[in-house]
Amino acid sequence: MEQITFKDAQPEHGELLSDIAIESKGYWGYSRQQLDIWRKDLRIEPSYIVVNTVKLVVVGDNIAGFFALLQGETNYLDHLWLLPDYAGKGLGREVFNEILHQCQALDIARFTIVSDPDAAGFYLHLGAKRIGEVFSKPQNRQLPLLEYVLPLP
Repeated sequence: MEQITFKDAQPEHGELLSDIAIESKGYWGYSRQQLDIWRKDLRIEPSYIVVNTVKLVVVGDNIAGFFALLQGETNYLDHLWLLPDYAGKGLGREVFNEILHQCQALDIARFTIVSDPDAAGFYLHLGAKRIGEVFSKPQNRQLPLLEYVLPLP
């Protein structure tokens, strides 16, 4: 695989990131009709990019996906999306390692993930623990609630 770099997303990337999220969710076999319904809930606004840690995943010269960390009383891995052409090739593990690096730099010791059911196995394999479920009104179903605790240095 080509060189992987991580770049700060800029407010003008909002539409691009929204498109990446929808296209990436389509990897799991959801219908175009269902993805269109979810589009408004997966919209990434410029203001969101400004106030959160949002990183582009760049492979060679191509944007392959993005991730977003939200800091607060509870820290969240709010987004981790890879375009279908990059899925299943080990890139997710590289991105997750970068997320852990960012967490260390931001002094985040633990974070939660509300996962698509199809992606939960990925997070569990990397060390996250299932701590419950949350109801997603847009998806009209329960989603796995996971937590990842960073190892002590």
